[in-house]
Amino acid sequence: ETYLFRAACSELRTEISNTRRTTHRTSTTNLSHLTHETDILSQRLAQEASALKDDLKGLLNDRKMAVKMEQQAMDQAIQELNHKITVKLMSDSKSEVEGLRWVLTRRAAMAIASMALLILGSLRYTTYWLHVREQESRLAAERANAAAVSSSGGGGGGGGGFTVPSRETSTQTGTDTEAMLANVSKDGSPAYVSLG
Repeated sequence: ETYLFRAACSELRTEISNTRRTTHRTSTTNLSHLTHETDILSQRLAQEASALKDDLKGLLNDRKMAVKMEQQAMDQAIQELNHKITVKLMSDSKSEVEGLRWVLTRRAAMAIASMALLILGSLRYTTYWLHVREQESRLAAERANAAAVSSSGGGGGGGGGFTVPSRETSTQTGTDTEAMLANVSKDGSPAYVSLG
């Protein structure tokens, strides 16, 4: 019985040892399998994370490009608007400048024409005044000669003339005044009488 008991215990020990070894091998195999799966999952997770990172980077780059293109389009639109505003302002300024230049030119022309008319009028009036003075001087000389001739001839003559006040002398004959007026009327308008 003791032998059988010892044999049973030895068999039980052997069976327990084999079971432990089998369990240990199974656990080691399972652990290796789990470790392998964990490595696979880690690699897959790293790959997915890298792919997701690349996707996010691509999306960010695309968004940056889109924003940059939108900014360029906005800048171009602003430049076009500024150009249009500048062209409009320049055209309006040119129109106003041309209008002002035309007004100033017209006023300057009118002023020059007025000055020319005033100068011509002054020259004509001066010419007429000098001509009248010359005629008066000539008539005064003729009157003096006629008076000298009449006094030397015995005080006769006079031709039925009459006397009127003169600017340079006390009197002049009516016939001399009529001759001066006839001469002025024959020459034309007093404003166009020349010194010759």
